[in-house]
Amino acid sequence: MKKDMIFFSEDGKGLTSTSANHIANLAKEMISDMETTLGEMTFFSTTVTLIGGENPNVLNRGADSIEVESVVSQLHKIADAKSLIAWLREGIKAKERMLSEVSAQTLEEYAKIKGIRLEEPPKMGDILTEDEYFASKSIDERCRYYSVETLAATLGKAIHPGGEFADARKALQSKVKKPHDVEGSGRDTLIFTYSPTVEERVVEDVYFRLQAQYRDAQSQLNAMKYECKKAVEESAILAKSEYTREFSAWANGRKLIEAQHAEYIQRRSQEIGGLRIRIPQSLQDIYGIVSDLGKNSKDKSAGSGERPPDEGV
Repeated sequence: MKKDMIFFSEDGKGLTSTSANHIANLAKEMISDMETTLGEMTFFSTTVTLIGGENPNVLNRGADSIEVESVVSQLHKIADAKSLIAWLREGIKAKERMLSEVSAQTLEEYAKIKGIRLEEPPKMGDILTEDEYFASKSIDERCRYYSVETLAATLGKAIHPGGEFADARKALQSKVKKPHDVEGSGRDTLIFTYSPTVEERVVEDVYFRLQAQYRDAQSQLNAMKYECKKAVEESAILAKSEYTREFSAWANGRKLIEAQHAEYIQRRSQEIGGLRIRIPQSLQDIYGIVSDLGKNSKDKSAGSGERPPDEGV
């Protein structure tokens, strides 16, 4: 952006983009007229005479020495006019480029210019895990948890359907109801007799004691797991609450900077829009010539009732 400031005056004098474009168009028209004149220039005259006629008719009059000598100045004038056009066009492009750069400026670029430190958005704090919860307990508490967990799993496996004790109890109940089985036939018939080695009452007593112990162990385990779940949930609530508070503060600060950034872009765009393209000293003469063409155009427009374009100088 700094390199583009060479095109603009510091005193507020110069041409607006509209005026610069108008002058460039006038210079282009002037060049076209001059190049047409030079292109039609000949160094000889042409006449034509009818056979038997006496007075020749001039078809083309060749350039005289003064006109030939003027070619040098005209070519220099064309070159100067082209230089003026190039300068004005580049000035217009520089202004458009500066406006584009300002409108595309990121918040990070603005912060760097203003020396503002952009805070990173807050991150959610760590939430307690089950492993971390139990790791925070004493050796005795952790050992008790593992012991109760193992006991509940062991008892549950034994007394639940498919467990060894549950299956043995079920088999006893079946054999008490049906103490004999027969296999084979005739003289090869085998009779199997099942005789309980323990009273069914004893098995039932042990089974229900195991059930009670399992329920007690499971109840203790559930209580410890509930305390763990409660601690994890409280940790999550605390972390989310803290994050919400920090994010709200961060968002408010960021919105203020974003508002300042938007104001900066608007103000800079207005300043750049008000910049005027200066005419270098080396192009003052050709600028004056082209400007006079514009004034003459104004005079003609005024005579015809048309409104001439605003130069905005």
